[in-house]
Amino acid sequence: MDQREYFCRRRALVTGGGRGIGRAIVERLLDEGAEVVAIDLRPDFLADLAVSNHGRPLQTLVADVRHTAEVLDGLDALGERPNVLVNNAAMNARIGTTELTRVRFADVLDVNLVSGFELIRALIGPEPTSSEGTVQKGAEDEPSLAVVNVASVNAFRGQPDMAHYNASKAALVSLTKTLAVEWARRGLRINAICPGSVWTEGWDDGGWDEETKRIFAGKNPLRRFAEPREIAGVVSFLVGPDASFVTGAAWIVDGGLTATI
Repeated sequence: MDQREYFCRRRALVTGGGRGIGRAIVERLLDEGAEVVAIDLRPDFLADLAVSNHGRPLQTLVADVRHTAEVLDGLDALGERPNVLVNNAAMNARIGTTELTRVRFADVLDVNLVSGFELIRALIGPEPTSSEGTVQKGAEDEPSLAVVNVASVNAFRGQPDMAHYNASKAALVSLTKTLAVEWARRGLRINAICPGSVWTEGWDDGGWDEETKRIFAGKNPLRRFAEPREIAGVVSFLVGPDASFVTGAAWIVDGGLTATI
């Protein structure tokens, strides 16, 4: 089965798909031929996405990923449930350890970790009651569900004032490995991608000056930020047919940053 034929059989759900990395992933999967459902909290982001992708198999859903039942109801109203899931929605803000409250820590874990876990579990379905699903699959078999969890290079390194975010992304990598092993017999493939610094609208929103941007970008050997499309390309590979024997992996896409540690 060639790449186009494979993706034409895929219906993908991308959380946090309104802009930034999520939007780039949505657009890449559409280019590959998949149907895509983009979820975001911001209806204005989704409206802009829909306008720019008119005529393509895109659906949008305004939802909070923390409310799994509402997300699933919304998906059911839109049609078939997805067989590709990209857990990209995330929450982050720099907060010093002494100022970080239990509630704020829990909020970040809920968005970055627990919501993704609940979506994966819901899309997998119930545990088989017999030996069903234990048969070995070959390279030509399509996975029942292909998942990419968008983690972060901060899963492997410390960065001050981000204890809640870093811990959530490290846990997401661990969850990826555990579920990949546990559910491989059901035809599930699950991987994580761990981006380094990616230039998105959020950096502009933060009011970074050019000198600070230059210093931050210079921390990796490639001396630049990644573009969202570069992350989207790896996601496309991981959910695609050429990654048919890849599961339980954490793909670091950081311009060589962790190679210097």
